[in-house]
Amino acid sequence: MTQKNIAVLRRTLLILPLVLSSGLAVAAPLPGQPDPVQGKALAERLCTNCHLVGDAQQGHANADVPSFHEIGNQEGQTAGAITAHIILPKHPMPQISLTKSELADLSAYILSLRDADGRQ
Repeated sequence: MTQKNIAVLRRTLLILPLVLSSGLAVAAPLPGQPDPVQGKALAERLCTNCHLVGDAQQGHANADVPSFHEIGNQEGQTAGAITAHIILPKHPMPQISLTKSELADLSAYILSLRDADGRQ
């Protein structure tokens, strides 16, 4: 190996950890920001008895209850409106105790299901 190749290899080895760590930081949600991935996991655990929360292969959804896709695509839908509906549910939706972070994650997941134009 030549001196030039060794120098290039050293620079690469010095820079590589910085490049890799910056890519991981971009892929993860920012601290304090809603995490739709966590919201999906929460929805799959708590909401599948009534709502269709993901793909159409889910077996438990109630046909009379809107899917998360439909909820996310309601005109003018916001994270605040979704959160309010979860905190103060209308019959037959049960009241579910969630933290502020869980509410934000769940709302972010529902809004992530919106169609490209934000409506059905």
